[in-house]
Amino acid sequence: MNGPFSAGQYVLGILLGLALGMLFGYGNMRITKRAVKKNNGDGLAAVAATNLLRSLVNVVALAIVFFTRNIVPLPFYATIIATATGLAFGNVFFTWLLTKEMKKDMEAARQQQADSEGGE
Repeated sequence: MNGPFSAGQYVLGILLGLALGMLFGYGNMRITKRAVKKNNGDGLAAVAATNLLRSLVNVVALAIVFFTRNIVPLPFYATIIATATGLAFGNVFFTWLLTKEMKKDMEAARQQQADSEGGE
C-alpha cells in the first residue's frame, strides 16, 4: 500500500516491528540454549550450525514483514527497520540473559563439587 501514513500508523508499525524482532530474538536465544546444553558448550560444528539457524530465523522475521507489506497497511520502511532493530537488540539482550543464567549454573555446579569434595 503506497501513500501517506498517519503518525499512528508509523507508531504502530514501529511497535509491531520491535515486538516481532524481540519475539524472534527470544527464539534465537532458545536455539542457542538448546545447542549449548546439548553439546556442553563444545564443538565448532555445533556453533556453526547454531549460527546458521539463528541467521535463518532472522531472515524469516524480515521476510514476514516484507511479504505482508501490501496486506498490512503500515509503513514498510519503518516496520522493517524496527524489526531489524528488535532482532539486533533482542539477540543481544536474550544472549546476555542466557549468559547470566549459565554463569549462575556454573557457579552452583562448582559450589556443589566443592561441597562434595570437602565433605569426604
